[in-house]
Amino acid sequence: MSQVLWVAIITQIIFLFGEIPFAGYLKSIGFSTASLSHFSFWLFTVTRFIGISGQIYLWSSTEIGRVAAIMGSLGIILNNLFGVYLLHQKALSMPGYMGIVLAVISIILLTK
Repeated sequence: MSQVLWVAIITQIIFLFGEIPFAGYLKSIGFSTASLSHFSFWLFTVTRFIGISGQIYLWSSTEIGRVAAIMGSLGIILNNLFGVYLLHQKALSMPGYMGIVLAVISIILLTK
């Protein structure tokens, strides 16, 4: 795999590790100014900073359209895998899974 794809995968995983705890916290408590002092918000902020640093590296080393498509496709794939297999959320419909297959195909085509 190319270095661009590895950096994109790692960046998307970092985003997930920050988003999931904060989303869970906000779902249970709701948003208020007090939620900005919670640990999950600071974890979210730090992981966003690290993830955006990875994206800036990708944007500076590759064509922007290619990076945007790879990051979008990886986001779709990883969020669905994480949601279905780790969080045991409801599975998608057949057209939803066809969209994920198209995202996988787009990554294969874009990284060649």
